[in-house]
Amino acid sequence: MPLAYGFVPGPGFSNHNQRHSTPVVGPLNAGAITPGDTVLVVGGTGGVGQLVTRKLQENRNCKVSVTSRDKERGEETIANENVNVVELDLIGSSQSEMQAVMKGVSGVVISVGTTAFPTAKWRGGNTPKAIDEEAVTKLAKAAAACPSIKKVVLVTSVGVDRTGEMPFLILNLFGVLDAKKQGEESLKAAAAAGGFDYCIVRPGRLVGGPFTNLDVARLLQIEGGAENGVECAPGDSLLGDCKRDACAEAIVQALQTKEAKNIDFSIISTESPALTTSEWKAQFKKLQSS
Repeated sequence: MPLAYGFVPGPGFSNHNQRHSTPVVGPLNAGAITPGDTVLVVGGTGGVGQLVTRKLQENRNCKVSVTSRDKERGEETIANENVNVVELDLIGSSQSEMQAVMKGVSGVVISVGTTAFPTAKWRGGNTPKAIDEEAVTKLAKAAAACPSIKKVVLVTSVGVDRTGEMPFLILNLFGVLDAKKQGEESLKAAAAAGGFDYCIVRPGRLVGGPFTNLDVARLLQIEGGAENGVECAPGDSLLGDCKRDACAEAIVQALQTKEAKNIDFSIISTESPALTTSEWKAQFKKLQSS
């Protein structure tokens, strides 16, 4: 999951990691997902992941699969018999096991993470490096080997390019932003190798339910603004709060909009009305040309 407080190239890809024996000149299967496509949500039991799953399944007529370290607990969390929950241990699973989970999938959402500072959540090796860098890298390489995948959306955090500035200097004391940046670079390399589109969403501090992580927003039950209006900017330039629901909507819109192609952007919430689908399309076109 992305950091609750909003806030180098990744490992290289050797030829045997690419799914094509000839050089990739451009996206081969890239594009937007459409009704009937299957989307895999990695981290679908987290706060943002739950909202993405619900939006895809209920409003976008997509088939949705969700990964969970514990299948039974995942099914209890999702509580929707129309959503397929598959067991996947991000730390222990191999790249080939991740690839098997992606078979037949058209879109992938990666919304994973752990706490920025050492907590009980780090037990079992669940550290930022293991999740945000190493697991995301394995997922990205697995996606590059799956010819059905059109697009991968990765959720990270604002601050990945500003680790020398406050408050990110403190937030990165244990390397969480560095790990997220490495994951981003791995996805970009995988997209180039595999011929699919990517979109990197960098939300500000996440507020609003569902509350699944131990952070200030959860302790104070900060719900954020009354509307799902957002401000988006290319790269890593914004600072502020981002409602989980607004972040989830941005992810879903990126999946289904062809203009959300090979871009990374930061996003925070505002009190303005939520963007319409046509306004999201215009926003993505603007981000792509920036």
